Amino acid sequence: MQQSFASSLTHLHTDYLDSYVLHGPYSRRGLGAEDWEVWAAIESLYDAGKTKMIGISNVTADQLTLLCVKAKHKPMMVQNRCYAALGWDKEVREICRINQIIYQGFSLLTANSGIFAEPDLRAMAAKYQTGLAQIVFRFAQQIGMLPLTGTTNVQHMKEDLLSDRFTLLSEEIRQIETIGL
Repeated sequence: MQQSFASSLTHLHTDYLDSYVLHGPYSRRGLGAEDWEVWAAIESLYDAGKTKMIGISNVTADQLTLLCVKAKHKPMMVQNRCYAALGWDKEVREICRINQIIYQGFSLLTANSGIFAEPDLRAMAAKYQTGLAQIVFRFAQQIGMLPLTGTTNVQHMKEDLLSDRFTLLSEEIRQIETIGL
């Protein structure tokens, strides 16, 4: 891992990274010896000032809880794929809230394309005169999630940045929280 990190610094022409994220635990349940070894290496990079923030992605609530309790430095951010049909990762988000960890949701659009046919979501988009993606991004922001997007389309980027120009009502947030369940 140290060699990979050093290579990243060289390629990025810098001597530190703003954030460094463990892609995910080795297994679907618990944290094994390999996970703790990698996390300790990430913590040492943080301690050395080589990265300003450390985090983990693709983590379950149980794994995150374990990491928060037993790690020298708990994660500062979590990046998880977020599915409406699974409650928008509510349990992990709650652990993040309690531990002051930034929750970054990814695949908010691609993992949830089925919700775009929902009449309630379409009605909200019409009401706020915006796109369906912006409704989802605004919902994410209002529930304390930092939405990540992978778009390379300049127009989509511009539209996505406008998602903070309106505020969903609490009943609309509740509707979106239960879409797909």
